[in-house]
Amino acid sequence: MAASLARRYRIPVQPEPLISTKHLIRFASVAAGIAIFVAPFRSSAGLRGAMLVLAGLAILFAYVRAGQFRQLLLPYRLLVVATGAWLLVATIWSFLSPSPLESLSVVKRDMLTSILAFMVFYALTRTRADMMRWISVLTGGLVILTVMIVREPFDPQATLQESDYLTVGLLTTWIVTVAPLLTMSLFADRRWRSRALFLSVVSLLCLLVSAWLSGNRSVWICFAAMVVIATVFGGRSVQSIRLRWRGAAIVLVLLAVLASFMFAAMQFRARTQAPAGTGALAFLLNDNRAPILQVAFDMIGERPLAGRGYDNPEIGDIFAARFETPWLRNYVHQAHNIVLNYALQMGVTGAIVILGLFAALAWTYLKRLPTGGLARLAGLCGIALVTGVFLRNMTDDFFSRHTVQFFGAAAGMLLGLATHRPPLRLSSAKAIPAN
Repeated sequence: MAASLARRYRIPVQPEPLISTKHLIRFASVAAGIAIFVAPFRSSAGLRGAMLVLAGLAILFAYVRAGQFRQLLLPYRLLVVATGAWLLVATIWSFLSPSPLESLSVVKRDMLTSILAFMVFYALTRTRADMMRWISVLTGGLVILTVMIVREPFDPQATLQESDYLTVGLLTTWIVTVAPLLTMSLFADRRWRSRALFLSVVSLLCLLVSAWLSGNRSVWICFAAMVVIATVFGGRSVQSIRLRWRGAAIVLVLLAVLASFMFAAMQFRARTQAPAGTGALAFLLNDNRAPILQVAFDMIGERPLAGRGYDNPEIGDIFAARFETPWLRNYVHQAHNIVLNYALQMGVTGAIVILGLFAALAWTYLKRLPTGGLARLAGLCGIALVTGVFLRNMTDDFFSRHTVQFFGAAAGMLLGLATHRPPLRLSSAKAIPAN
């Protein structure tokens, strides 16, 4: 229409750029969607990294062209400082490792890529519609993962089981990370209601099935903790006593269901990994985590300040050699705790920076709660996300590779949704009067 009027009245038209800002954002959204879709699958690292880089470049170009580059800068100073300290400390301690270049490569893989994922999804997630796009992608990936684990359930007797979903630890960490994101489908716009209901039912069933077949106990504890923490902070704004009691009843029923699933997982582990006749509670009390923690504390005490170098492969050999039990000596090469593993590598400083990172992120979400509306919902899910992922990594350490990258993406989605920003100006053709 504008072009035809311009030709009719001989008004020169400023040509629209070859690639408009809108197209750049669409391209970035597609690339980012591919990155999170393939995240939990084997041999996806190259594709995942490439898609994040392409999405980041497209976003950067789009915001620069729109003259809104400052919107890409995080307004949360505490989170920026904590993230910078996390990155800086790991970089410095990489030079204490026997292979500094390899350790720096891990910094790039686990930290820089995670920060990139955070910034990409922070920039691309502004509205409920944006969030529903990611939920649709994640539900598709969850369905595929569920099919994989149904075909090949976790076998506790197969110590070196190699499945298409990588390992059961990585799988359950991904499940814990994705759960708070999927709950956002319950608050979709009216135009998304039918699709959101379908996605909610499918994702809930897939979460329960995949978590059940994983045979993992801690995943149910993480689910319960996320429910409790969201209820505690979310219930403060509910004024009606009746609604509070009703909400408390629903939460108690949900916690009872999760507790029954966890007890069933304990029975499964006891039946498959303990001598005949050993009950679930007896198996839990005979857990071999005590000697693992003792070795970890002993090694940290030997070098509490200097540590042994970030991603130092020698730590695993030294760790395993200190056990007397053959099974532990053969298969346990780390502290199975993210804070202790950071302390082993970077001393007390490492423990402080990882605790500071989680605390700063949780505090940032907490500060969004008084805003109300969509920001409050995203903030509650963000607090649940931090709680669940932190607890999951307190009984093991899967805060690396695609799980830490996906955590960065998830955190960016929710914080982007909780942050009010003016809309991005999109390029369009403009008629310019002739001189």
